[in-house]
Amino acid sequence: MIGRLTPRSLTGRVTLAAVVAVGAALLLAAAAVLIASARADRNTLDGELRGLAQRIGPMGGPGGGGPPGLGSPGDRDRRERGRLDPGEDRFTRLVFADGTFVAGGASVPDGFPLPAPGRTPATVDSGGQSWRTIVRDLGGGAQLQVAAQMRPLQERRRRLLYVVLAALAGALLATALITRALARLAVKPIERLRRTTDEITQTGDLASRVPTGAGPEEVDALGSDLNAMLARLEETAAGREAALESARRFAADAGHELRTPLTSLKANLATGSTDEAVADAVRLTALVEQLQQLARGEAGPPKRIEPVDLGELADAAAAAVRTRHPGVTVTLEAPDDGPSIPGEGESLRMLLDNLLQNAVNYGRSDGRILVTVEADSQGARLIVDDDGPGIPQEERAAVLERFVRGSGARGSGTGLGLSIAAAQAARHGGALELGSAPLGGLRVLVTLRGAA
Repeated sequence: MIGRLTPRSLTGRVTLAAVVAVGAALLLAAAAVLIASARADRNTLDGELRGLAQRIGPMGGPGGGGPPGLGSPGDRDRRERGRLDPGEDRFTRLVFADGTFVAGGASVPDGFPLPAPGRTPATVDSGGQSWRTIVRDLGGGAQLQVAAQMRPLQERRRRLLYVVLAALAGALLATALITRALARLAVKPIERLRRTTDEITQTGDLASRVPTGAGPEEVDALGSDLNAMLARLEETAAGREAALESARRFAADAGHELRTPLTSLKANLATGSTDEAVADAVRLTALVEQLQQLARGEAGPPKRIEPVDLGELADAAAAAVRTRHPGVTVTLEAPDDGPSIPGEGESLRMLLDNLLQNAVNYGRSDGRILVTVEADSQGARLIVDDDGPGIPQEERAAVLERFVRGSGARGSGTGLGLSIAAAQAARHGGALELGSAPLGGLRVLVTLRGAA
């Protein structure tokens, strides 16, 4: 029930909280004022009653039974009634030992109580009204009673209550209006944030940013966080779009490259050329393997990261080339103890295999390949030099693309080797550069920082 009554807007909730808090404080203050006022009025009345009782002097009783100074009751009435008249809402009466009394002022209700004498006034009820009374012992069995109606005090309290309630209502109304105005000013920066996010939602423009610097520190911090989130979303969206475009291009290129060997294989099978069909099948298998390698290289960062000794890895890759191409001289220059980087051993071996195969494809059949492994201040470097014709400066950027081969390439390569190597270098925090080798051919320089 309370949840349904609570305003949903921040402005409404702040206003309600302020009104409740101020209202509670004002109610406590009003109660304190009313209680203090009632106590002060009663103390004032009590003081007046005590003073009146003290001012009326000793009075004589009937015969010889009362205080001296009074004769017969008639004489007593005539002489004392003026002294006993305190006003319209009060009365004073002199009660004698025989139960008779002389009164002045307001009419004494029938059966009005006569409390015991004392210095503290008491509250009594008589005739349907409340009275405040004090009794003084005059000696000789005579007592002086002074009493006052409490109705004037009650009426004054009622008027004060109306004034306090009116002031309380006005204060709460002013509090609500002022708090609502201030709350609206406070939430204006939040409204700007909401409008900006709504625009981004409607337009899908992740390049938009929330304005900051003009609002409170907390709102600016929220705006900065939203901008950081938008930047990450924009980066993610751009990466996803790039990945989709890359996948589309990859599929188109792969389909184009696969069409030729498949067509050749079909023709050779149709004519019964078994040897040519086998060669086509081998070429097709190699192409599919390289496509798989390229797809793994573009699949994101390595998942199994461990220290990889690049020296040992390069030695194994060089030995494999010597076995497959005995006419090619492969030399390795690497320190005895590494260097090592964090990474995925299988992927780094794929990188080396493709670089060495590229050197074989571009070099002479009896050529030389020099593999250098060295550490640097941020990781390691792999250098593969060959003595082939090299790649002209103007072709170096192009050969890093998929299915692109240099003009000096020999054999039936697919044009994927350098693309695969570049992708694996990027996965390990590095980069691949092409240059001229001291041996006269191509130099491939790979810097590796290690996978994160």
